[in-house]
Amino acid sequence: MDMLGWSAAIFGALACALLALAADFHWWALEGAALVSLGGAFVGLEETLRSRQRLATVEDRLVHIDHGLPDILFEATPDGAIRSITHASIRLLGYTPEEMRGRHVSEFTADPLPSFRADGPASRTWTTEWKRADGSTRTFTSIVEPIWREGRLRAIRGVVRDQAERVAAESALRESEARFRRVLDAAQNGIMLVGHEGKILLTNDALRNLLGEGAPDASGNDLAGRDLASIVHPAYIDQLMALMASRAWSDAAPSHYEVQLLGRGGALIEVEVSLATFKERERNTGVLIEVRDLTEARRASEAIRRMSDYDRLTGLPNRDLFDRHLQRALIDAKAAQRHVAVVLIDLDRFKLINDTLGHPSGDRLLFAVAQRLQSKLPPQHLLARFSGDEYLVLCPDLSGIAAAEGAARRVIASFDEPFELDGHQLQVSATGGVAVFPTHAEDPATLVRIADAALHEAKAGGGNTYRMGSNDANDPARRRLELESDLRRAVDQRELRVHYQPQVDPTSGEVRGFEALLRWDHCVRGNVGPDEFVPLLEDTGLIVEVGDFVLREACIEAKRWHDAGHDRLRVAVNLAPRQFLVSDLDERIRAALADSGLPPWALEVELTESAGLLDFDAVAGVLDSLAEIGVTTAIDDFGIGQSWLSRLQQFHIGTLKVDRTFIQRIMASGNDFAIVEAVVALGHALGMDVVAEGVETREQLDVVRAIGCDLVQGFYYSPAVAPDAIEALLRDGFTRPIAVAV
Repeated sequence: MDMLGWSAAIFGALACALLALAADFHWWALEGAALVSLGGAFVGLEETLRSRQRLATVEDRLVHIDHGLPDILFEATPDGAIRSITHASIRLLGYTPEEMRGRHVSEFTADPLPSFRADGPASRTWTTEWKRADGSTRTFTSIVEPIWREGRLRAIRGVVRDQAERVAAESALRESEARFRRVLDAAQNGIMLVGHEGKILLTNDALRNLLGEGAPDASGNDLAGRDLASIVHPAYIDQLMALMASRAWSDAAPSHYEVQLLGRGGALIEVEVSLATFKERERNTGVLIEVRDLTEARRASEAIRRMSDYDRLTGLPNRDLFDRHLQRALIDAKAAQRHVAVVLIDLDRFKLINDTLGHPSGDRLLFAVAQRLQSKLPPQHLLARFSGDEYLVLCPDLSGIAAAEGAARRVIASFDEPFELDGHQLQVSATGGVAVFPTHAEDPATLVRIADAALHEAKAGGGNTYRMGSNDANDPARRRLELESDLRRAVDQRELRVHYQPQVDPTSGEVRGFEALLRWDHCVRGNVGPDEFVPLLEDTGLIVEVGDFVLREACIEAKRWHDAGHDRLRVAVNLAPRQFLVSDLDERIRAALADSGLPPWALEVELTESAGLLDFDAVAGVLDSLAEIGVTTAIDDFGIGQSWLSRLQQFHIGTLKVDRTFIQRIMASGNDFAIVEAVVALGHALGMDVVAEGVETREQLDVVRAIGCDLVQGFYYSPAVAPDAIEALLRDGFTRPIAVAV
């Protein structure tokens, strides 16, 4: 709209507002009575304003309108004296209407008002600088028009508008539109806005590129304005239009569909479209359609499928794909009355190779082993990666046990030749476990478990061989398999129990604390020794769950001792290396302490020598966290290795526990006596307590007391007891006489 039209609209709107307020109209009161008309349509309105009350109401509303107008409306005499002006003068010029009324326009402007002739234009554009109250100047563009009456120029009216605000608003709008376009074109998927009648209103770069149209400013061929039917295959256009209509009246209608689009030259493009209603001012403008190219999606889906079925490192089938092939092989073997063998292979001493040569070299070795085994196996056999350094071989359609053993021998023999690794000859051996259908089991999971149990037995015998699975209940491999199954059930049903072995001051006989020890009373086999089931917990990963259970139970039980008046006792809990690697170990310990109310100093965490073989930084970080909590740390089985010896000063260690093997031989071996004596001296020199484990006789007690062990733990005083026996043990104490060793 031009300035003249805009001015007319302003005056028209004002006139309509006044006519809605009253049947009469006045401009301003001049000399108390005269009213100036805004146009010829208002001549004679003065005679109708007969009620002063109605006049006052109209004037009040005029004032309200006046205060709300964003632009200055003024009226001046033909020679330029300001008769009236609206309150926008305060915002734009800094003057009140009262300050400007009666003064000449030339006092505020750099140029005089335009002159008019009766035969001249009805209005003029007047651009001039206006002087503001603060001394600054500002340029405004105005529309001014003459008021003629009886052939004489009676007044000049004008509208002064702040063009800077309009320009800024238009600039902001253009920037907003450009930003919207940039966001739209940055989207990876195609986007188009389509009217309900099927006209394309808007598209983005991704859609144009998908269709081969190119940018609209480059070729001049924009999709906007074209019919949707021009880019959708005829077989899908009716369905898509119906779906668009359904979206128009129901947001709950389905929104994802697969259709075919027509690219440049008629190329068919498989896509998925997503529909959403597009609203402006609460009215449905059309449907926003997002277009996703299914070519890449299907390629990615195939890649994901392969990733889910194949091992990334070796390219071999993984356990899931192996299981599906094994299930199929068992069905075929059952129908043909044939046998199927599963051979589980584990590399010997792979951890040593990995730690010595580094993980990249270890990965290259795993890949080389996969290549070697594939080259040695018959085509119908399937090789898969089981986990870590373990491989599974599926041997279908066998005649019997002898054929399965022959397959296992060929697999083990394939390691006779050394591997070329990083320019070096590396000799690697492997150990295998074999299970055969239907001799050992008839389902895939049990076959693999029997092969795994046989593998562990072969490993226990030295490795570099294979072992067949067995149905014999007394077979060690079978026993391990059944024990593992029972152990999982025992964990699920909370059959494991925590017992406590006292740690005693060898001089006074006072109980200073207890070590929490896990016990398993099997419903059939009776007591299963920790040496048998704890390694199973570690191998299966159950040690983390069970370890948390022991930690919580021990903290709760120790809090009971404190509440009963034995508030100087502390409890020691073992941490397996796998627990040590749990990222939130410190938070688990904090939670166990907080839930039980046990003070941190009353909890001691025991780490085995093998934990010292873990990553140095990880060990340091965990021990620092434990020290920050206030928990003390002990090294269990100290002396059987050297992993902690060089690190005692670097870590927060409070206690050393001498391994029981030295205590058991301390009476017969001078070397063991010297080792215990050295450990005690080392611990005391570093400010640590020393605990002698496995003390079973009076003679052993006398020796460790004489050497200076601070605490003693072993059957001489007490085995680990159930929680309900602890109160009696604490009440009665240990009053055996202590002989002083000479």
